Amino acid sequence: MSNSATTMDTTGSQGSSTLFSQWRVSYLMASQDIELRYRRSLLGPLWVSAALVVTVLALSYVFSGVFGVAHGRYMSYVATGLLSWQLISALVGDACTSIIDHTFLLQNAPLSLHVIAGRVVLRNAIVFGHNFAAIVILLALSGSLPTALTLMILPGVAAIFAAGYALVFPLGALCARFRDVPLVVQNVMQVIFFLTPIFWMPNASSHRPSFIAANPFFHLTQLIREPMLGTVPGPDHWAIAGMCCVVLGLLAWRVKPYIATRVTLWL
Repeated sequence: MSNSATTMDTTGSQGSSTLFSQWRVSYLMASQDIELRYRRSLLGPLWVSAALVVTVLALSYVFSGVFGVAHGRYMSYVATGLLSWQLISALVGDACTSIIDHTFLLQNAPLSLHVIAGRVVLRNAIVFGHNFAAIVILLALSGSLPTALTLMILPGVAAIFAAGYALVFPLGALCARFRDVPLVVQNVMQVIFFLTPIFWMPNASSHRPSFIAANPFFHLTQLIREPMLGTVPGPDHWAIAGMCCVVLGLLAWRVKPYIATRVTLWL
């Protein structure tokens, strides 16, 4: 009995140590990605945040009058929408190329797919942190100060990262097997951007498009947008986000054994 307990404790501690080491490797690789991508640049990853702020200002200047919405209110709406969309679209895009980008390592070292998924998530988390700070400063300068409800974005961001982590396994493998899929996903995401209320407001239209409720990207976007605008995300947003996480998690769990034995053949 005591031997069994000791074995279980040892196995548990080894599992925890392995999990910690995998996330540590993922973090080091993600940090290296940021350093290499912006090496010798003046602002580093803040260039992405600067571009986001400029885009928000330009869209607000043009479309606030088109939709007949006050400039400050519309700017807050667009800023939080683009902040959410950049995170979601970056996770989808990186999931497509996640396995392809690690061709050399997968062919020459026993690299875990969990390390790759963690690298994708942590790299985008670093960029999102910079973007979030930039948008908060922009909104504060326009008079929209953060409130206690702003902290409600934390579970929403966690749900998006969980979905992005699980997405790496099926989508990364599919794109490695069929090299046209990344281009298809890229074009589909461009269409979804215009079908999702990122810069246009449903309540500013003469009717509410029926496809909004069936658009999971809209619900994921609202998990970040609504807390930053001072409201609590509705239960429908949480339900759809939770469903996405469960479905993607089950799909990742189902395809992971199949991928592990064949991934090197597709590279």
